[in-house]
Amino acid sequence: MSLTGSLFSAVSGLNSQGTVLGVIGDNIANISTVGFKQGNTTFSSLVTGSGSSGGGSGVIASSRLAIDQQGQIQSTGVSTDIAISGQGFFVVKDNPTENEGEFFYTRAGSFRQDDRGFFVNSSGFVLQAYKLDPDGKLPGETGNADTTPNQLLQSLTSVSTREISGIAFATSTVSLGVNLDAGESVLAGSGDTIEPPAGSIGNTDVAADDIIAPDLGTAFSSLTTGDELEVVLGNGTTYAFTYGGYGESQDITADAILGSSSPTIAFTPSAAAAPAQLAEGDNFTISTSTLPAVTFTYQQFNPEPTNASARTFNSLATMAQAIDAVNGLSARVVNNRLYVSSADAREAVTFTDVTGNIVAALDDQSGDFSNIAAVATNRFNTLQGLTNLVNDEAGITASVTNPTSDTSVRITVDDPLQTIQFRNATGNTGDILQEFALASTAFDPIYNASGTNGNNMSSGTITPSFSRNIRVFDSLGSGHDLQIAFAKAGNNKWLVEVFASNPDEITNNINNNGDGQLASGTILFNGDGTLSEISAGLTDPINVGWTNGAEDSAVSLNLGTPGSPAGTPNATSIGLSDGLSQFNGPYTVQFVEQNGAGSGLLSSLEIDSEGFVIANFSNGQSRRVFKIPLAAFPNSNGLSPKAGNVYQQSDASGEFTLSQVGDSGVGVISIEALESANTELANELTKLIVAQRAFQANTKIITTADELLDELNRI
Repeated sequence: MSLTGSLFSAVSGLNSQGTVLGVIGDNIANISTVGFKQGNTTFSSLVTGSGSSGGGSGVIASSRLAIDQQGQIQSTGVSTDIAISGQGFFVVKDNPTENEGEFFYTRAGSFRQDDRGFFVNSSGFVLQAYKLDPDGKLPGETGNADTTPNQLLQSLTSVSTREISGIAFATSTVSLGVNLDAGESVLAGSGDTIEPPAGSIGNTDVAADDIIAPDLGTAFSSLTTGDELEVVLGNGTTYAFTYGGYGESQDITADAILGSSSPTIAFTPSAAAAPAQLAEGDNFTISTSTLPAVTFTYQQFNPEPTNASARTFNSLATMAQAIDAVNGLSARVVNNRLYVSSADAREAVTFTDVTGNIVAALDDQSGDFSNIAAVATNRFNTLQGLTNLVNDEAGITASVTNPTSDTSVRITVDDPLQTIQFRNATGNTGDILQEFALASTAFDPIYNASGTNGNNMSSGTITPSFSRNIRVFDSLGSGHDLQIAFAKAGNNKWLVEVFASNPDEITNNINNNGDGQLASGTILFNGDGTLSEISAGLTDPINVGWTNGAEDSAVSLNLGTPGSPAGTPNATSIGLSDGLSQFNGPYTVQFVEQNGAGSGLLSSLEIDSEGFVIANFSNGQSRRVFKIPLAAFPNSNGLSPKAGNVYQQSDASGEFTLSQVGDSGVGVISIEALESANTELANELTKLIVAQRAFQANTKIITTADELLDELNRI
């Protein structure tokens, strides 16, 4: 190699080491740059000739970036800092406006909101992501109005807060956990009340255990022994109750019984006509099927009719008092006649003279005072007796009010969804309905969900056994109060209604009667308190139209899991108490949950590990609004670096591919973290020392060659 060649080789060495120093300087300068990828210098010989004497050689240096080398992930605690572990890149633009600016790729994930609401990194590049539709779907997915394929850059948009400054969430689901008290009284069904009217001379103000008097010649009702009261239910069941079972004496004013012409005038033995001669101490007995014979004794002066040990009498009135004082017997004087019976009108009653002929004197052949036959039918002669008979039957109930005087009895059907009717039986001689002041027309069910042929809870006519307010929200964020109300309709059966507390807020009252009702149905429980069945009216979504211009809502009720009792063979579903339950205890609300929220302002954005950009609002709600993709290249080291720690696609890098976070080839995202530069300071300083020595050596070659050339010049 000639001296001149050595000079040129040394100069190339100086140039190459200068390149090394530049790369090292760049690496060290960017050691704190987020996502920076270090450069490395490579050398290759530069041959300028051939042979061992006339030729010369040198060196050429080139640099390349170690883009595919992972930098260390460091936590920052900032919700919008993200780092990639893998080979992917964030897509960014230098201009946020659609269809303007260029796309770039970066590993620098320190994003902040700028004054325009865009998410930019420290170099001002705007983060690009998919904008999600209200259902969370990506562009190009079925159902999204944006059909741009999400493999294209054109499917991306600049992440910004400008379109999500506020939001409201309409309620779509309501979940309810409530224990309904199994001991609650069943909602009383329809019925009518027995209240003998003022026109009934014998039975006005009657007590519950007083014998009901028959026709007394007033032509008011012509009530006659053997008349039947029929109670007809909506399901076709008919019950018949027969009036009778009492003994009736002669009219004392007409027949001068035992010498007396008035119930309160004492009997007179000397005036008594044969064969009814009366003497002090004469007595008679009364016995029934369940009551042994009870003796009643004539005592002319100072009788004690209510004294259990004496049971003495001296008039028709005191005789009635003495008989009525016996537990199991009933007696009273009505319009100058004595009426006597067992407390249970179905029992046989026997009247027997012991001494004298008192029974014979009282006997009225039409009333059969001497003997009352036992019967197996539903016979009654008091309001209490009728009450007992009604309560022995299935499906109807009777209740007594004011049992001691002015008694009334209400008879109702147990099922609040059934009709009930009271009738005079065919063949009645008298009018038992008129005597009892009962209506002859059928009574509509006490409960009718629609409120058209009965009453419902929505209108307020029926008082719920239990109700609960539910606050729901429409699409505008306005809150509305709904009520869910329960009424017990039978064992393990409850009626349910859902209605608006303010009917003026809705447009689609299902009954068209202004009561605000939105849904109704029935709920059945198993014997173990778990849900058995929920009717379709409560399982189908409840459609609600709002008068304030909000979009219609479809609200689904989640009341728990219905099914068969636990242990039922071959059951397709087992009922649970995970929502509604029915145990004998207080009404208890475990939870009332709904997924809506009123209007709220955007309070913050954050990014999760799946790449979703999540908007948080002041109403406590959150929603996914964007999803960040990652770009991958066949040869990421072939990307073209640009100012701002970004890269552009090049021929050497190959075509990009947009993928979802976590897909093969792109890696995963670490949230609240950044990727550090992959530069190692110790290595750079070591390379700097080597470069410095190499530079010094090349300068030594130049000075040596210069001295030799100088010697040649002096020869």
